[in-house]
Amino acid sequence: MVVRNKKLMSAILGVLVAASINALGSSYVSAASSRLGGQDRYQTAVAISKEGWATSDYVVLASGEGYADALCAAPLAKKYNAPILLTGSQELNSTTKEEIKRLGAKHVFVIGKYASVSQQAESDLSAVVSDIKRLGGNDRYETSVIVAKEIGPINAVAVTSGYGFADALSVAPIAAQKNMPILLTGKDGLPEVVQNYINDNKASISNSYIIGGSGVISDSTAQQVSSSAVRISGQNRFETNLKVMEYFAKDLKFDNLYVVQADGPTGNEFADALSGTALAVQTSSPVILTYKTIPTATDSFIKSSISGNTKVVALGGTAAVPEAIVSTLENYVTTSSGEQTTTPQTPAAGGGGAAGGGGSTSVTTDADGDVEIIFSNGSKSEFNINNESSIDISDNFNNNRLTKIRVYSASARTLKLSMNGLPVSKSVSAGWTELNVPADFGLTDTGSTGIAQGALDLICTGGKFNLSISSDGSSKTIEVIYK
Repeated sequence: MVVRNKKLMSAILGVLVAASINALGSSYVSAASSRLGGQDRYQTAVAISKEGWATSDYVVLASGEGYADALCAAPLAKKYNAPILLTGSQELNSTTKEEIKRLGAKHVFVIGKYASVSQQAESDLSAVVSDIKRLGGNDRYETSVIVAKEIGPINAVAVTSGYGFADALSVAPIAAQKNMPILLTGKDGLPEVVQNYINDNKASISNSYIIGGSGVISDSTAQQVSSSAVRISGQNRFETNLKVMEYFAKDLKFDNLYVVQADGPTGNEFADALSGTALAVQTSSPVILTYKTIPTATDSFIKSSISGNTKVVALGGTAAVPEAIVSTLENYVTTSSGEQTTTPQTPAAGGGGAAGGGGSTSVTTDADGDVEIIFSNGSKSEFNINNESSIDISDNFNNNRLTKIRVYSASARTLKLSMNGLPVSKSVSAGWTELNVPADFGLTDTGSTGIAQGALDLICTGGKFNLSISSDGSSKTIEVIYK
């Protein structure tokens, strides 16, 4: 039985990720767009600062090496109308130091304890400014509370996972605009220091928001925040970003779109978005999370929200936000203003053709890498594998059985992957491939439709598993949360 379940799991996983990881590229950029970037995240943060601040009495300084302490910085930056600059942990980054001088800053908030920004870095900083206030706790949770206290009186809180940066960055522009602290938590219990802060401010907190699904913040943890807390989440970080924008649409203005990378091979691609939130909040603008492509659902929302005067601002270099993304968004802007342009597009990697080949960018319902996981009650989890580092299918899977998997591939290809040392190779054809579970996998029909969560528990732990996938020379590891 275990052997058969392993075989079935291998086939399922092969189909789940049966698409190559494609990078877009283009040399076309419209005049109504701009790019704020540098050679590294520190230079990009400085470029963002120069765009938004001629001078500033205040600066918020965070680690550019780890996101844990930095996630809660945006509301503090808004309170003091300060840019968010970054530094390495061991010494003050030289580019950052020069920017602090240019701003004429008199006060600097350092986020995190010495593991985030060292004593040496603080000493380097003291040569530039005299007033340095460190806001750091014994862990990321306490740091988020200390920063929250610095913000002052509040009437709402946003709670996000402390073990991922994307959800916090999605809500950061809104949280900053509403003077709403971003508090961090683990999945299965609210940290005591966070609970105490919420209890101390319960009389003034009228709205509580849980950002992210139950796979990262459990329902019981959400209840600890407030019995009336509103959960805003999607099947992945990009859909959660969309749900946040949709929920707070009345608080956002779409004159500017700030586009950032929110995923990648290191899992630490937070920096450009973090610095960008301080700039975005100046104009009540959204921060759009991407990874190589624009997620299909986000794409539709953007097209319905922008005007012919919208400006697209890419944060980071072309390796972070490919010019093809900017070009696609610019095409929507010009179309919205009554003009129509053709956007060059690079053919997908491994799909034939040289870079810079002709063609026009269009967004259709079916995109390379689209996956649909269909359950016994007719519900389905939809995502695009090109945009993922974590997939949460637990809400739909709960009390149901997985019955079908549909995958869209732009061309025929073979995918290789490894799950907990279990290798599998799966060939798929161009277009949609639909498989019935378990019949299409050559296994004996047990008489029950689909596969239950319990069958996966035989070879997985913690209700999730990691996949390492490779195709056409590209590779990536993703996490699938199924309960």
